[in-house]
Amino acid sequence: MKKAYYYFSKAEEFIACALLVAVVSLVFISAVFRTIGQPLNWATDVAQLLFAWSIFFVVDLSMREKSLIKVDMLLEKLPVRVRKYIQIIWQVIIIIFLISLIAYGIPLCINSVDRKFTNMNLSYSWATASVPVGSILLVITSIINLVKMIRSEDGTYAEGGKDLC
Repeated sequence: MKKAYYYFSKAEEFIACALLVAVVSLVFISAVFRTIGQPLNWATDVAQLLFAWSIFFVVDLSMREKSLIKVDMLLEKLPVRVRKYIQIIWQVIIIIFLISLIAYGIPLCINSVDRKFTNMNLSYSWATASVPVGSILLVITSIINLVKMIRSEDGTYAEGGKDLC
């Protein structure tokens, strides 16, 4: 299981990087073509679609690697045991929020089937599908982190993805 999750994580990392490179490239190329008087109208829509997906992949990687920004000045002043319980409660709240994103994201995706991107004949559901799919990935990562928090003495989990699963 650890090995499969490791390869899944590596694939997810590659996809996230590829999506970000594609978004930046499309926006840059679109700007250059617009400057020379030949706008690529479709490039903005494709960049928007790819950006929607890249957000969830990058956030999932950041959550797994413990590289999200957090302000823990007050938390650090609390006893270790209290800190652990607060972090566990916070992780449960995050999971509940992500489950609500899944629950509301699926109908959003279904309702967006007939809506098309402005300059493409592509359903906007391809963009809105990033919400439930990305939230599912985040729930998996959050549950793994929660289990690590519960098992640890101080409520932390391994940094840098070294101890996946």
